[in-house]
Amino acid sequence: MRPSRGRLVLALALVAAAALVLAPAALASAGGGSAGFSGGGGGGGGGGGANVFVVFLIFRVIIDLAIATHGVALIFIAAGIAIWWVSTRGMPGFMAYWGAHQRQGRAHRRESRRRERHVELAAAEAEDENPIFGPAAVRESGARLFADIQRAWSEDDRIALRGLITPALLVEWERRLDDFERRGWRNHVEPVGAPQVRYVGLVRRERGAQDVDRVVVLIEAKLRDYVVDRAGRRIRRTGAVTESVRMREYWTLERRGEHWVLASIESGAEGEHSLKDRIVQTHFSDEQAMRDEALVEGAVAERAPAGTKVADLAALQFTGDAHAQAMDLSLADGRFAPDILEVAARRAVNAWAQAVDGSADELRALASPEAVQELLHPGDPSGATRLVVRGPQVTRIRIVALDAAAEPASMTVDVDLRGRRYIEDRNTTRVLAGSATRPTGFTERWTFALTDDAAQPWRIVAVKTPALSA
Repeated sequence: MRPSRGRLVLALALVAAAALVLAPAALASAGGGSAGFSGGGGGGGGGGGANVFVVFLIFRVIIDLAIATHGVALIFIAAGIAIWWVSTRGMPGFMAYWGAHQRQGRAHRRESRRRERHVELAAAEAEDENPIFGPAAVRESGARLFADIQRAWSEDDRIALRGLITPALLVEWERRLDDFERRGWRNHVEPVGAPQVRYVGLVRRERGAQDVDRVVVLIEAKLRDYVVDRAGRRIRRTGAVTESVRMREYWTLERRGEHWVLASIESGAEGEHSLKDRIVQTHFSDEQAMRDEALVEGAVAERAPAGTKVADLAALQFTGDAHAQAMDLSLADGRFAPDILEVAARRAVNAWAQAVDGSADELRALASPEAVQELLHPGDPSGATRLVVRGPQVTRIRIVALDAAAEPASMTVDVDLRGRRYIEDRNTTRVLAGSATRPTGFTERWTFALTDDAAQPWRIVAVKTPALSA
């Protein structure tokens, strides 16, 4: 018995629904990878059609089986599918949708407007020093950068991109552009109308003799986002009904002379921490940094006399667990105080998050080359994948081991963190493990070794990164 036209239409509708449910999230603007589009690697579009055909065959078999058993089998099949879908797709999908709805709803718009007002008030002090920090100047720069970057990306104009984004971000983007080129694809992103730009972050810091100034803008815009393959066919984003998409991203801009360049992009969910991050409008208003510096300076001033071995001091002072041992040892050498180790860990966390898209120079100053490699590319010496951490917040630091007899002396700590954390393919931006949309708690185990650096007495020399589930 041949299935009726109605059953075939139903099967095709189910195939379309399945394609929408299984569609991955992706960055919908310049800088996104090929993982956000349907289609095969070399021919452009073939792989997506094959996948849909396989799904169609599965539904066809289900329908034929239901007909052969007069509908009895359909009841069990439908129940099984319903249970599987609700547990693996329905509920997570609904929670993701509801979270996105909440983030884009009235409450979130009020939050972003309130944050913008706070930043603009703080920026007035920075604007007195340099007009580049003024709200109007920042919004104008953000809108202009947005348009210029979309154009340069669409035209694969890497020379233009060099003047618009930081060198570290360019490394990642060129890998993605190379991947598109290998596939014979060209990603086109065309803004539809002017973007809405909100000024939601300002941080000014000194790094040695160099000033590091950054601002964060929340950009909301409508784009035509599609890929053109070798045959000239257009491929839409996976799950998209049309070429038009709406984007909501947090752009971190870094000051270069008297203009701004793009340092990193975070999607709406990833970048929400920007609405709560500290505002630092002048180099002298970062109270946390000044307290940390004063704490470290005091500890270094109370270090053991030159030529004194830490092991000799420890032999006289050791009692209790690792934390108590560190406290005892700090009476003879202030650098062993747990507060000093906490400063080192917090600095490392901030540098780690910055190094995901930005420069890793600050992280290299705080960790050995081996530790940096493991922090950024855990378990992958080739560097083809990377660990992305967005908005990590330190919730607790515990000293779990102290080895005063080592040369140099070392302390191992567990750093409890909360934030978004996932492994992605650097060429395609496909998420391989973890989640880019859900914040999670995790613990890093870092081993610090004592140094003679007065500004940073402790340096990470070993990292044990917890595994991520696929």
